[in-house]
Amino acid sequence: MLLVILMMAVGLQKMLERGHERALAEQSETSSSLAFALEDSTVRSVQAVIGALETIAENAGERSATLDTIKSRFLRGMPQLRYIDIVPLDEAGACTRRLSNTEVLFLPAQSGRFWGDSADIQGLTYWPICVPYRIQNEIAGYVIGSVNLNYYTGLFQAVSNNQRQVALYLFSGEKVVGEGDANMSPVLRERLLERSWGELRSHDTQGEYLESYRGASFYPLIISIRSYNQDALDNWLHDARLVRSIFSVLAILLFMMLAMYLMFKHHRDKVQGDNHLLSMAIRSAANAIFITDPKGRIEWVNEAFTTLTGYRLAEVRHRTPRILNSGFHDKPFFTQLWQTISNGQNWRNELVNRHKSGQFITVEQTVTPILDNKGDITHFIAVHEDVTARKEVEQQVLYMARHDDLTGLTNRRYFEQCLEDRVVDRQHGQIALLFIDLDRFKDINDTLGHEAGDVLLKRVANTLSRLMPDETLLSRLGGDEFALFLHPVGSEAQIHSLAKNIVSALATPFEFKGTTFAVSCSVGVAMSDIDCIDASSLLRQADLAMYRAKHAGKNTYRFFDETMDERMQRRVAIQQYVEEALQDPKQLMLYYQPQLEGAQQSISGVEVLLRWQRQGEWLSPAEFIPILEDSGQIVELGRWVMESALVQMADWLHRGVYVGELSINLSAVQLSSSDVALELIQLMEYYDIPSSRVAVEFTETTLMVRSAQLTRNLATLRAHQIKIAVDDFGTGYCSLSYLRELEANYLKIDQSFVKGIGEIESDECIVSATIAMAKGLNMHVIAEGVETQQQAQYLVQHGCDFLQGYGFAHPMPAEALETWLIKHAQHKGLSKAQ
Repeated sequence: MLLVILMMAVGLQKMLERGHERALAEQSETSSSLAFALEDSTVRSVQAVIGALETIAENAGERSATLDTIKSRFLRGMPQLRYIDIVPLDEAGACTRRLSNTEVLFLPAQSGRFWGDSADIQGLTYWPICVPYRIQNEIAGYVIGSVNLNYYTGLFQAVSNNQRQVALYLFSGEKVVGEGDANMSPVLRERLLERSWGELRSHDTQGEYLESYRGASFYPLIISIRSYNQDALDNWLHDARLVRSIFSVLAILLFMMLAMYLMFKHHRDKVQGDNHLLSMAIRSAANAIFITDPKGRIEWVNEAFTTLTGYRLAEVRHRTPRILNSGFHDKPFFTQLWQTISNGQNWRNELVNRHKSGQFITVEQTVTPILDNKGDITHFIAVHEDVTARKEVEQQVLYMARHDDLTGLTNRRYFEQCLEDRVVDRQHGQIALLFIDLDRFKDINDTLGHEAGDVLLKRVANTLSRLMPDETLLSRLGGDEFALFLHPVGSEAQIHSLAKNIVSALATPFEFKGTTFAVSCSVGVAMSDIDCIDASSLLRQADLAMYRAKHAGKNTYRFFDETMDERMQRRVAIQQYVEEALQDPKQLMLYYQPQLEGAQQSISGVEVLLRWQRQGEWLSPAEFIPILEDSGQIVELGRWVMESALVQMADWLHRGVYVGELSINLSAVQLSSSDVALELIQLMEYYDIPSSRVAVEFTETTLMVRSAQLTRNLATLRAHQIKIAVDDFGTGYCSLSYLRELEANYLKIDQSFVKGIGEIESDECIVSATIAMAKGLNMHVIAEGVETQQQAQYLVQHGCDFLQGYGFAHPMPAEALETWLIKHAQHKGLSKAQ
């Protein structure tokens, strides 16, 4: 008997050692998998941020309104990005002081909400990422993204608990976010130099632990997950205690049988007392336990089993555990379970059971076979640990990752993934994508507050949900943008009807706390055969169609057609052409149109006009100027115009050709995003051109951009006595008070009003009133587009100082202008003689 017990003890010890090894191996595998998953999620998130920063860096030198729109779009679409700053080189000290072999600089976490924030709030931090931007191939500053560390805290909390510590480190050793040490341990840093991923075992004051680490593939970032052996071995210790208990029971029984044989009858009372004590211990265990015979029929359950399942022992005795079957698991699952335990091995897995009341419960189940001396199975002991609450939390986290918190609709990431999956599956039939953007949503936030905006977004979500056909995926992409796609689509008429219903339904006046606000939407629709398009193209087409609806007056919908794509391609082509033209300036040429003194009609100046001919095609300034202003290329093109015009002016001064003042047009982008005034003054000094011979023109709408850079440029022009002309007056919305503060020298009346002189009385009134207003502000008046003698006489009679238009001369090259000047002087001389 002692030999049998010794053999069982040796077997038990080996089994426990194998269990210990399996527990540590499972700990290693779990930590490695979690580190890989977190590294992948973190890299994807950082890649998205860096992609956004690099996109902004490509256009950062121009600081256009489009850049602000791009920044806003990125901030709305990226919850991990708190703010984006464009910082000049001399203000980006932390970025410039940190050495790096890459374009992207990762700085340690900083206190505050975003870059430059002086607020020192305990616990409020951000993570700055710097991307340089260049002007003329030189680093001019950095685009700095302030990353919201709460995003990564939430991401890490999905796997971090009292058993694990998750942290994100820079390769230099500083911790960015997470739990654990503030700096990376020296041992881990040495390991990283040898291999970018792996694990190490060590110990600290809390005990022995396993630290799994992974270096990011593209960035100097390290994910570290530390799990303590004591936590990893909890289940093994539980099983070991259970097995030791069973072993002890069997040993005690054997000893008691021997005692019964050798000792008197009264010793049996003590054996029964010990058995009763053991039974009470198992009966009172917190986990549900039931014991079956070798065929799986239940023989005994404890009270925790009754509490967990609702079944009493009398209801399940001699029945199999199929009574708990929920239908969640297929037949191969249970076949594998039975094969494992039939071979005398432990089986452990997650299982969904059904409560007696029908409610589903999720348990961690361990089934242990009990073997006799011959190795035959006598019983199975199943231990259930209730993990239903934990699974519900995991499902809630998954739901939150896929849905918008405010409206409950799917979010952009999940919507795009579903769309991509549907397209990749290459099913048949047509697919339709509707892109919905609310009109004037910003006005509601500005006037009624963000609470009203949130209420409106919820109302829109509910309205759209009611209108949607079955099997339609509806999503809030961010801000006031919604999208939905349908597949399959019955007909185009069905989509027309749906889009019309959406526009009509969302046009209902919005009421909030006694205030009524008119709301509308613009809808872009893209339709295609699902096997003929990719997801990104479909999204782009719907977006283009939505902007067409915006330009059509809003509160309407538009379907995508090829002309939209052609216009976009034409726009991109022009942006490429101008780069080519700046490398080959033969395509670009300057024309000059004379400006005459009103009464004497002597030459007073010439306006510089840009002309562009490419491969025999004349490109209209009305087409390419707005495109280049949006892209920011107008700044470089403007420099070419300024220098070319001043070179010509220097030549005229040298040869004694009098053309009066040289009037150069500047765009709003140049004035508000570059030091164009300083550049002009430097060129004038270089070519020795006096300020009295140069004037600058910009449109009235330029004054609507009240930027600090614009104010500095205008102040610089006035300080150097360069005359200022406000062009196209009457077509914009310039404030008269701002016009007074501007102290401009010239006011140019737009040709649309001059054209009506002699035909439209209201135009004559506008012209005479404008002249009177300019005189009151001590400004000279230039009339554009003068074509007839009647128009010239009217303007002179009402005090207009200078005239310009086809009635005197068309725009012409420099050589033709010189010829025209000679003929004009001869004509004036002949007129005086007569």
